[in-house]
Amino acid sequence: MKQGLKINQLVPVGFGIVIIVTMITSLMSKSTTDTLIESINDISYIYQVQENIQEIEAYLLAIESRNMGYMFSGREYFLERSKLSEEELKKSIADINILVTDPEQRKRIAEVQPLIQNKIDIILDIRRLKAANREQEMRELFLSNENREVTDELTRRFAEIGEAGDQNLATKKERAIQAQSFLNYVNWGSILIVLIIAILVSIVMTNILQRALDKAVKAAEQVSLGDLTTKLDETSDDDIGKLFIALKKMVQNLNSLIRQVQHSGIQVTTSSTQIAASGKQLEATMTEQVASTNEVVATTREITATTNELVKTMLVVVDMIEVGNKAADGGKKDLARMETTMRQLAAATDSISTKLGIISEKANNINGVVATITKVADQTNLLSLNAAIEAEKAGEYGLGFAVVAREIRRLADQAAIATLDIEQMVKEMQGAVSTGVMEMDKFSREVEQGVGDVQKTSDQLTVIIEQVQALGPQFTFVNQGMEAQAQGTQQISEAMRQLSESSAQTASALRETNSAIEQLNEAAQNLRREVAGFKVQEA
Repeated sequence: MKQGLKINQLVPVGFGIVIIVTMITSLMSKSTTDTLIESINDISYIYQVQENIQEIEAYLLAIESRNMGYMFSGREYFLERSKLSEEELKKSIADINILVTDPEQRKRIAEVQPLIQNKIDIILDIRRLKAANREQEMRELFLSNENREVTDELTRRFAEIGEAGDQNLATKKERAIQAQSFLNYVNWGSILIVLIIAILVSIVMTNILQRALDKAVKAAEQVSLGDLTTKLDETSDDDIGKLFIALKKMVQNLNSLIRQVQHSGIQVTTSSTQIAASGKQLEATMTEQVASTNEVVATTREITATTNELVKTMLVVVDMIEVGNKAADGGKKDLARMETTMRQLAAATDSISTKLGIISEKANNINGVVATITKVADQTNLLSLNAAIEAEKAGEYGLGFAVVAREIRRLADQAAIATLDIEQMVKEMQGAVSTGVMEMDKFSREVEQGVGDVQKTSDQLTVIIEQVQALGPQFTFVNQGMEAQAQGTQQISEAMRQLSESSAQTASALRETNSAIEQLNEAAQNLRREVAGFKVQEA
């Protein structure tokens, strides 16, 4: 079957026409859009100019009204607001001179500016007259024909500018509306033309392809029914002929493939059966391994728990050792203070013994004094006796002397008695001092012995403290070892847990593999049954 025009030629021609029409309409749309944008920009420009003109009129009106307020009230507030409006007016005039580009509009605005200046000058003159309190001249100037003519002329000129702007705005709007209408016509027309051309190209291509593909469809239906012995002959050299050639090669390749699949199906069935048996055996082994791993994990967890308890116990022991070290240090310091106190006590005892010896010596000296007093009392008694005798001899003249002698004798007797008391007290004091000296010597010896015992106890306690302090690092080392063992046990437990999970996953994967192998075996059986329905040519 010969074709006058191939598909690879027909498609580019049809779509080429569509593209050319689309490009033409796009260019027309662009030109119209540019015109529309230009019109919109002109309209925006006109609106801006009109707005600036209105601002100038508003500022002029504000200046005049505030100047009137200043005229009639004299308040500086109106004067200041009027000056601010004058500044805004100057700014608006400068802006509109920059903004306006149309020659006619520029001419009209240029003609208005001197009138604006005249109006400002009149307002300034009125303001100066008001400042000079020349009220009559101010009113005359305000009501003068010049002021009224300038105001009327400004109103007329602004009206002319507004009318010119409105006419220009109407022209631009009309142009924009026309451009918008033309753009709509171009867009809808291009869409209709493209749709018509696309429909025509589709109809032509569909007819050509429908006639050419009928034969190919019949051959494909026979192949789809499993008949690979169908002969495909095509003599045309167009795209359909190429399709028949490719279909013929496909049928030949399918013949070869189906033969290989039939042969491979038997091998796959046999191999899947052997793999299924091996998989079940491996699954049983992995199940036993999972059970063993779980037992090891449980044992490892018990070891970890025991190790953690030992670590806690070691920490308590270390804390107790630290407390014992602190207590031992305190005891050592207390013994040192006790030893110092005992030594001070011994020194105080020696000092007391010395003082008692001095007291004993002083008591001996008192005995000497007492003996002297006793002798003096005896002598006094003897003298009083002699005096009494002499008084008796003197008779009546010696009575006063006898009384004196008796008193002296009585005093001597009392002195003797007091001397005996003092001697007895001194003897008792000497006995007490001697006893105190002996007791203090004994106490001093006992204190020295106590100091020696405290020294020995301090030395022994120092040795104990050093030994206890030496145990601290050993327990710390043991504690570190226990912590390292606990960490190692935890790592072993984690590794065994991961191994258990891996084993469980492996067992699960084996079960899935066995299931997949069974499905593969079933699929191989189904494939053999399906492939058996194909008719193939003998090799």
